[in-house]
Amino acid sequence: MATGASFKPVQTAHLEGISQIRPRERFVYLDLIKTMAIYLVCFYHFNALPIDILYHPSFFTYLNYGILGMASAGVPLFFMVNGALMLNRSYSLRKHVYRIIMICILTVVWGILTLAVLMPIKGDSYTAVQFVKALIEWKQYRINHLWFLQTLVCLYILFPLIKEIYDKKDKGPLYFFFGAAFLLTFGNVFLSNLANTAEWVMKVNYLEKNYNFFNNFNVFNGFYAFSIVYLLLGGWLQAKLQKNRFRRPGNPVLIGIILIALIALFGYGLIMSQSNGEVFDTVFDGYDTTMTLIFTAGLFILSSRYKQSKSRLSQGIKIIGSNTLGIYFIHVIVGWFTLPYYKLLPFSTNLLANLIYGAAVLILSLGIVLLLKKIPVVKLLFRL
Repeated sequence: MATGASFKPVQTAHLEGISQIRPRERFVYLDLIKTMAIYLVCFYHFNALPIDILYHPSFFTYLNYGILGMASAGVPLFFMVNGALMLNRSYSLRKHVYRIIMICILTVVWGILTLAVLMPIKGDSYTAVQFVKALIEWKQYRINHLWFLQTLVCLYILFPLIKEIYDKKDKGPLYFFFGAAFLLTFGNVFLSNLANTAEWVMKVNYLEKNYNFFNNFNVFNGFYAFSIVYLLLGGWLQAKLQKNRFRRPGNPVLIGIILIALIALFGYGLIMSQSNGEVFDTVFDGYDTTMTLIFTAGLFILSSRYKQSKSRLSQGIKIIGSNTLGIYFIHVIVGWFTLPYYKLLPFSTNLLANLIYGAAVLILSLGIVLLLKKIPVVKLLFRL
């Protein structure tokens, strides 16, 4: 999902004011972050948790709803890792363009493969025209998870310009761009959060859940542009951590900030659910909230304290971190195949069981990826 946490030699260039990642330098905590991210993605996509807080409220449905909201950090963590890796090292424009093309090809190929493999699993049938339409429309609950790679392409197209201002000694253009991106994405959603909360208090519901207050003045309207903020934030935090110029708060303080952000996200989810009469998705609809931004940044900083050891756990984290792209492609097939069987278990709605099931989907997907990568041609499907 992001380039690896280890680095091949690259031609170095002078970067004004930037501490560049050295050849073969490795940041082991990035593997941990990627491992957490792919686990949260698997857990969010495939679980049997009862979260109907509207019509079946109970302590456990509220607890499940709150815990599931933690998965809102999954995809944003991947964007931050991309920023950490890409913004702090030199790059070749030619290789970068090639990478964009490869992401586009892989997205389409995996869209076709996933649709085809899920046909017998989900009982789908298509005519040739219907199959093409399902692919073009990125059919819901089949291949719509590939929105992440589409967004990554958008980021990569903008990256040469972002990298240009990121490397400058004069940080004015960078601060301006970051501020504009933040205002028109997270800022706009924050205004929506305030408006939606006010509507809940006044028992009216005039606006959509996320209203574009900037209308056509919003240059970032049209794709998941909140990813730009995560990309830049990941790059900035990584640069500060490299130079040891970032005073990280103590663990208790950091954990407290993370918990406050999660509680605020949970509370907003309750408000939106009651206001709209349907359970609000604090994960997908939480990516561009300030609550998830704070939560994700907190996890990134907390994870930066991770030190590699020779334990099996550390080795496992390294293997998972090196194969997140493949796991992302395969987990949908594994999840849809195993979920019906998992739901037959008497404890399938238990929170702990679902947490374990998410890990099982991840591990099964990893095993399949490692096997497929041994096949000469097939392994190209997992490489960028």
